[in-house]
Amino acid sequence: MSEWNGARRDARGASDRERPRIVQHVKDIGRRVLEALERRRAAAVRHRPRRLVGRLAGARTILVLCQGNVIRSVFAARLLTAALAGRSPVSVRSAGLETTAGWPAHPYVTARCADLGIDLSSHSSVPVTTSMVETADVVLVMEVFQLAVVWRRFPRARRRTFLVSGLAPDIPLEILDPAGKDEVALRACLDHIARSLTPIIEIMATRGSRRRFP
Repeated sequence: MSEWNGARRDARGASDRERPRIVQHVKDIGRRVLEALERRRAAAVRHRPRRLVGRLAGARTILVLCQGNVIRSVFAARLLTAALAGRSPVSVRSAGLETTAGWPAHPYVTARCADLGIDLSSHSSVPVTTSMVETADVVLVMEVFQLAVVWRRFPRARRRTFLVSGLAPDIPLEILDPAGKDEVALRACLDHIARSLTPIIEIMATRGSRRRFP
């Protein structure tokens, strides 16, 4: 916080020429502070997942977010929808935090879903909206910085937003964007998503059970 306070003092006393650089520096510090807080919160959820479990147990609408809505979020949302079909009355949708409307799913994701009997031919990327976030009972994201983005852009949704890997301690905390990487990275990413969804599917498909979580 001392770095934050010092940067704010510098910004107030800066010349017009210096101010843009210092203001950007203040914003960078603020972003790092938010991300540090969100990383700590995400780690705490893994140790004590009761709040996330409770949210999922009562959820009727789930929103899955990533950056582009062409790889991670669309795969997670479609896999979750397929797994819960006929087992739990829940609506699952996906969107991108930084995307342009109309992009198809990544070819590797389309092929992987086809192998699972899921048709992605009609998928078209969707930028996230305030309405999507406000009406979601649970928002799932892929990376810590996305938790911070949701906090900044949709502050009322912070307590409903979690990492998709929150209940899967054997998976890396963050599922990083494999865009532009090779097939090995894409396969690993989708495998991590699928494994992260396993406990989520179990909770939502067995609502009302007496399973206890720490």
